[in-house]
Amino acid sequence: MLRLAFVAAASLAAAVAVYPVTALEVENTGRGEATRIALREGGAFSIVSQNSIYDRPVTEEFVVRPDRRIVLRSVSSPSAAVREYLGIAEAGERHEPAVERDSREIVFRVAMGTPQRLHVGRLEWSFLQLGDHGDRLVIRAIRRPALFAWLARAHS
Repeated sequence: MLRLAFVAAASLAAAVAVYPVTALEVENTGRGEATRIALREGGAFSIVSQNSIYDRPVTEEFVVRPDRRIVLRSVSSPSAAVREYLGIAEAGERHEPAVERDSREIVFRVAMGTPQRLHVGRLEWSFLQLGDHGDRLVIRAIRRPALFAWLARAHS
């Protein structure tokens, strides 16, 4: 009986290890390095940056669809000048795009001034943890077996 329980537990663990999970992959193209961050199915993440002209914060919120396309969900800023610069004429800090924008990847340069911050759930990374000022970062959603996500977490 104990042997049967062990075989069942081992089989379940093996099945869970190969079950695919969604992650954000942040690739620093200059270094040839990538950081992978676990993301819940349909999960959201955001990028907070400083507008280079008005030096005020801007938050872009994204969601990952099941087909792994990244969709811009909203843009927000407490600064009316920044919102106007972005072409947002309506009142209020947070705005959803009139047309859904989605892509396989989004590209950022690590800012020369205040570094951008990536928020995934309760976790936060400074872009300077992912590259140096001026580095090109490519963010995409990927699917990997859960085992790879566990191993990546163990080496972070």
